[in-house]
Formats: sequence, structure tokens, C-alpha cells
Amino acid sequence: MAKDMSGRGRVTVFSMLHDWPGHYCVLAYTTAGHFGDTAVLGVISIEGLEFEPGDLFAMAGRHQPTSLYGQPPEHARAAWLACTGFSARLTPKPDTLDIADAAWSLDMTQQVMMAKPMYGHEHVAAGRLRLEDPELMERARGVFQGHLAAA
Repeated sequence: MAKDMSGRGRVTVFSMLHDWPGHYCVLAYTTAGHFGDTAVLGVISIEGLEFEPGDLFAMAGRHQPTSLYGQPPEHARAAWLACTGFSARLTPKPDTLDIADAAWSLDMTQQVMMAKPMYGHEHVAAGRLRLEDPELMERARGVFQGHLAAA
């Protein structure tokens, strides 16, 4: 059962290859909680996109995160997602959109408390993210179009 989560702050929006060979999506990364202790990652919906990643924790599992982060698997998947968001912000690709301040909401499908803090986070929440400002949401969807132009 999905839960709602919302906040306001810096949001990093980036395209990502989520399934080989050519299935891309747009993800958003932000933080919530006390000093950003929760990494929030959400898929940005794009009308007409046939193949979205759906469950981000399952997507993380396909990248075999236990080989890097160890066991248990749900903690390794959470660490991989936190790393993905943190890395997208730290070393942005050319099509990345970094919004300094935006209201957002997440239809959360899963939240995991990591075994130990990683990338500045203790928890990871994932689901489908919306930017509350319609203009910013269109700009976020435009990241996918920018990806297609660069391909």
C-alpha cells in the first residue's frame, strides 16, 4: 500500500538507463527528515513512456548491490539507491536539472532503514515523485526529451 510523503527543498532530476539495452526513465532525488536523513527517490511520470522501472528497490536489486554493500539485500538496495541519487547530484550529467527549491510529493511504495548511515542518509524512500509546480514538472519531464536529443 502506497503512502504519501511530501516536502520542500533541493531536487535533482536526471535520466537513467534502468533496463538494458535502451530503456530510460527520469528520476528525481531529494531529501527529507532531520538534516536530510532520508533519501527520497522517485520516478517522474512521462506520458507515453512504455517501460518505466516501477519498483525502484527491484531495479536496484538487478544491479547486484550486495556485492558492494553486503547483506541483507534490502539494505544493499537502499544503499545503491542513495548512492545513485547522491552521485547524480554530485556529478551531474549534461541533461540533469537541479532545482534549488521546490515543493514535491512522493507516492511512496517502500521505505527502508539502512543498516548504517550512508551518503548522509539513514533511510531511503522510493516511489513516484511529483513536483507541485506544473512548470517545474514540465521542465523535469523535459529531461527525458533532452536525453533523446543527445542519443
